Amino acid sequence: MLRSCIFERSDKLKCLGENFQPFVFAMGVLRFQRILFRSSVGSSGLTQAALTLLLIICCSTQEYRAPPFIPNISFLWVWNIPSERCAINFNVHLDLNLFSLVGSPRKTAKGQNITIFYNSRLGYYPYIDDKTGKGMNGEIPQTGNMIKHLAKVRKDIDYYIDVDTTGLGVIDWENWRPIWIRNWKPKDIYKNLSIELVHQQHAELNDTEATMKAKEDFESAGRCFMETTLKLVKELRPNYLWGFYLFPDCYNGFKDTDYNGSCPDIEKKRNDRLNWLWKESTALFPSIYLSSKFKSTLKAALYVRNRVLEAIRLSVVHSVKHPLPVFVYTRPVFVDIDLKYLSQEDLVNTIGETVSLGASGMVMWGSLNISQNVQSCTELDNYMKNTLNPYIINVTLAAKMCSQALCQDQGVCVRKHWNSSDYLHLNPDNFVIQLESNGKYTVQGVPTLEDLQQFSQNFYCACYANVHCMERVDMSEVHTIKVCVPGDVCIDTFLNSGPSGQPSSWKEKSATSSSTLSAMPPATGSP
Repeated sequence: MLRSCIFERSDKLKCLGENFQPFVFAMGVLRFQRILFRSSVGSSGLTQAALTLLLIICCSTQEYRAPPFIPNISFLWVWNIPSERCAINFNVHLDLNLFSLVGSPRKTAKGQNITIFYNSRLGYYPYIDDKTGKGMNGEIPQTGNMIKHLAKVRKDIDYYIDVDTTGLGVIDWENWRPIWIRNWKPKDIYKNLSIELVHQQHAELNDTEATMKAKEDFESAGRCFMETTLKLVKELRPNYLWGFYLFPDCYNGFKDTDYNGSCPDIEKKRNDRLNWLWKESTALFPSIYLSSKFKSTLKAALYVRNRVLEAIRLSVVHSVKHPLPVFVYTRPVFVDIDLKYLSQEDLVNTIGETVSLGASGMVMWGSLNISQNVQSCTELDNYMKNTLNPYIINVTLAAKMCSQALCQDQGVCVRKHWNSSDYLHLNPDNFVIQLESNGKYTVQGVPTLEDLQQFSQNFYCACYANVHCMERVDMSEVHTIKVCVPGDVCIDTFLNSGPSGQPSSWKEKSATSSSTLSAMPPATGSP
């Protein structure tokens, strides 16, 4: 049952029933080699009756994805790195044309279409400072002041987000977790303080009874803070998509030598207890940040794959036919090594996985270290030009091409076998991505029928919500391909207009003043 929370005159937190309305608050081993293109599938030998049964099952289990947040941008790229300092302080100008939403996470940045709210930027979130140990705003959710919190939320939203604008609003509250048992060390301080509070209020309870009540009170109050904050920010900025960073999480970090990346069943059940959060959110923001232990390993793909799939599983709690968009947070560097950038293989294991599973977009986040001096800004610029941007172009164009061929642009391509290593990449036999002397990217090449058949063999179409789409089976019916990414980088051609690999139309082609960057990637196959 949905609940909302208010304070009585005693300032003790109370949760009311579902009829309470928010007006109360009117205040295989992946290797870098060419993609293997398989032969067409042979006759299945299924009877007509069996085919009919399969069609019924297929139609009754139609899978949906959230429609594009921005029209014609089927996969949303978001830049949330404080890189503005590179241009302002060091005259290093980064190419951010591929990113439809650009914003800085710095506290002074406002009026952006991607805004992240840390624990000190939105209302009076109760927490204990990790560095100083100082209690802030009541320390634990049970002793926070909701009235003051919501009044401050209003002011903060007015300060950071302009009225009648569109974008993403991400709340980053990581000090405590709303599920009691997930507050393991060092977050167990929230459990200890909650038990102490119960003992103060109910001296007659023994330790076991006090712990049980503390758990109930903590989870109820934590839910109230998160749920009610979401209700208010959605009311204040209804054109934004709102959710909490790192929700959902499935705690599938690498531990064992036989690691397979799976989310523990117990953690899935705990995520199911957060259905109230998935129902109140309008977007999900899981994280796939990599530590160096995952560098250039299959384990990285398994780690990312299962985290993204868990978010997609929970995206339908809101509605099976109208799932929430899933925007996956990633970083260009490893979390435990300053300025150690992800390799092309690492990008396949993060970005490639995310796109192939049918997520709605990715948020590229970074800390101040990435733009601290001219050297770090230059390294970032070179990395983007030669590694990151070419791969984004590759995977985005491939995904759009697949969508156009299979879904007629009315859905997204999703990996048929979720635990395979089938990726949405341009065929390196037929395509080359180049950086021209004018700083623009071009794609040289055309797809073949075999390319499209490879997509059809390994991917299926998940329709956008509110759209009736039919998956195209016969790829020979596709006669034209026209797909673009921001920055006017396009593949625009007639199919079968010439020999395989010979382009019929190259956009802004320059044969003499360009640098070949990428044709991408790895072999397909099961891990």
